[in-house]
Amino acid sequence: MQAIVELFDPLVLAIVWLGAIAVVGLQEGSGGLIRSFTAWHVLLRADPVRDAQMARQSLHQVEAVMDGKGLQCVDQVDAKSAFVARAAACLARHEDIRAFSRWAGADLNDREARHNSVIRFWMAVADVAPAIGMVGTIIGLVRMFQDLNDPANLGSAMALALLTTFYGLVLSNLIAAPIAQRFLRLSTEELKWQRILTDKLIALVQKSQTRGRHALGQRPICA
Repeated sequence: MQAIVELFDPLVLAIVWLGAIAVVGLQEGSGGLIRSFTAWHVLLRADPVRDAQMARQSLHQVEAVMDGKGLQCVDQVDAKSAFVARAAACLARHEDIRAFSRWAGADLNDREARHNSVIRFWMAVADVAPAIGMVGTIIGLVRMFQDLNDPANLGSAMALALLTTFYGLVLSNLIAAPIAQRFLRLSTEELKWQRILTDKLIALVQKSQTRGRHALGQRPICA
């Protein structure tokens, strides 16, 4: 336990980790920096399997309303899935499969771009952190060579050289890289079920139009 405690130097830790984040923040801009840290609640709470199940249940509700009242009334569905709720509102508003397809494509592309921004940020931190650690190592070695005639200062210089490398490797391999990989997995799974759901909604609308269950310009009673 004592050995582990001796590895902790708050000042050196802050310099390496904040330095790596600051460098990547300059690359990605303030928007990317803020977005990457505000996405932590997604990292901890997101469950694509649960979200996909709720979306399928909401899709059944949309289908039932579409069959019973018409496409113009699907925005009345009390969908537990936020994506399905937005899609239903778009369908009811436009009543046009082409407009809905454009909306869905733009929405998914925007979502993917936001996801990629966060993933790219944490991957960049994983790449930069060891380099920041090496900068500290070089500084520590320079100090050590400067103090060769003063053995009392050699220990602190050597500790600085080794700790900065250690902290850089920890940030890269045990924190930033796993975060990036989890965000990547969550993004892939979420976008997958959303694209599948979009295709199913388009198929439902095409089926409804083929059956003539609604006609444009004829507003049904959606009570």
